[in-house]
Amino acid sequence: MAATTAAPELRKSALGLWDDVIIAVSSTAPAYSIATTLAALAAAVALAGPAAIWLGFLPVTGIAIAYYYMNRADPNCGAAYTWASKALHPIIGFTNGWVVIVTDLLFMSFAGPQAGLALLQLFNAWGLTSLGPITLDSANQVDQVVFGVLFLALVTYMVVVGIQVAARFQWVLLSIEYLVVLGFSIIGLFKGGGSQFSLSWLSPLSMGGLGGIAAGVVISVFFYWGWDTAANINEETVDSNENPGRAGILGMIALLLLFMLACISIQMVLTPKEISDNAATTLTAFANKLVGPYWGSLAILAFLSSTVATLQTTLLPSVRTAYSMGRDGMLGRVWAIVSPRWKTPWVGTLIMGTLAGLIAVLSLRLGNSLGAIVSSGVTSIGLLVAWYYGWTGIACTVYYRHALSKSLYGLVFAGIVPVLSAVSLFALAGYLIYTDWVHSGYLAFDATNGKFLVVVPAALMLAAAPALAWTYLRRRPRYLSLPTESAPETALSARAVGAI
Repeated sequence: MAATTAAPELRKSALGLWDDVIIAVSSTAPAYSIATTLAALAAAVALAGPAAIWLGFLPVTGIAIAYYYMNRADPNCGAAYTWASKALHPIIGFTNGWVVIVTDLLFMSFAGPQAGLALLQLFNAWGLTSLGPITLDSANQVDQVVFGVLFLALVTYMVVVGIQVAARFQWVLLSIEYLVVLGFSIIGLFKGGGSQFSLSWLSPLSMGGLGGIAAGVVISVFFYWGWDTAANINEETVDSNENPGRAGILGMIALLLLFMLACISIQMVLTPKEISDNAATTLTAFANKLVGPYWGSLAILAFLSSTVATLQTTLLPSVRTAYSMGRDGMLGRVWAIVSPRWKTPWVGTLIMGTLAGLIAVLSLRLGNSLGAIVSSGVTSIGLLVAWYYGWTGIACTVYYRHALSKSLYGLVFAGIVPVLSAVSLFALAGYLIYTDWVHSGYLAFDATNGKFLVVVPAALMLAAAPALAWTYLRRRPRYLSLPTESAPETALSARAVGAI
């Protein structure tokens, strides 16, 4: 039976609007996304990467608008879980929350070793290959994982001791990566050495048909994934009804501009083969060719900064989603334990950080290079994110259904745009699943096998079923017996529709 007493609260008004924007952008990890995802994007759509980036921006921004309206009505740190539960059904909400948690765990498990790889590359660039009996070999996957687990421990500690500490750390990390990536991207426009720029790069018609569009958009969803962290820290933000939603939209606009500039610049400097050969370190290869390995080490520093930043900001939403679910009795009460000193869900944070480290160690059994593991992770995460983004968009339209007839602006932005964005994400993800499945004739435990790329996210989603059954039979949460809600007709007031 679920407890009905109120859980201890998180720290109120700890963050301002620009703290939220910084965390939203850091969660997306621009330098990390550019370094690790451009190769997967190039494999899917060749030189039409810029087209995929702006095309993917459209449905994801539609979901960001849905997040704004849902957060305005109910600033709950459970975000996608809470809103889908109230507007659609608690089972859909539970699945959304489950997907947020397992997606974040999957990401942290391979981003941790990538942070380890970046640190080792930085050491090697400075001529440091060992530290006493400790080897510092960037080509050694075991060394990558060991240092990655140490980074996971560091960010877990920082998230435990307070949201303000985490936010201040993000300001420093994001400043480093933005300065480096933006600087190199501008230089690259005038350097050349790769492909000659063409306006066809910006055209969806150059993406190789429906299959290319589906793959390109789903991969670009991974590019933008993370801005929604702003919604998961809403209970700890000043003006919690407005600022988190605004932060998500502002973050999306900033990301579009940086991603487009960087993608075009990198394609002008690196050949398609060079991008493919440096699947996990595209940004470093770009900087080395641009300015040489000495100054190119700045790109490694930017990548390291970005990866550590996104490890921390990925831990935030997963733990706060679990906290909200634990508070409602949808997960165990251990997830809702809040530190009386730091006002953070410290036990859940420790559990999540530990699980990510264990999965990182187990990933060594895949036997593939880190680049192949990253590429498979990008696809799997893109599919999972499309799921919970899509249901949140539908939840927004359903939640505001009685108020939409009162405002044309509200009808478009709280009704039509979210549901069209959701349908687009579902359709493209479904098509990508089909093409991946038929691409391989057999299932193999291999990060490059098409059926494996489908089975991993499917298995993670199906795991929600026994977890939900356990919740219902053992905890019998009150939430599952509540009727779905709808927004009042006054929800789309003049102030509301003009606030974006």
